[in-house]
Amino acid sequence: MTEAEPVLVLEEIARVVRDDLGVKQHVDANVDLLQDLALDSLAILTLVVALEDRFEVALKEEDAGEIRTAGELAQLVVRRAREQM
Repeated sequence: MTEAEPVLVLEEIARVVRDDLGVKQHVDANVDLLQDLALDSLAILTLVVALEDRFEVALKEEDAGEIRTAGELAQLVVRRAREQM
């Protein structure tokens, strides 16, 4: 399993947003995925799948309601990774 630490996950979120989604805005823990980055449902799905593949975790559909910022998403990935250990 790939080590999932908040900083590494946040870096991967920024990479996917920049490289895969073509969003040039700076990404930090406080950036709102929907409002600040204007990610639509397809972009969110692309981001989630990339994180699941990179960190070998499974994110649950019910998790979506609690996630607004890149930092919250990073913490969720870390939490799911630890649960699967």
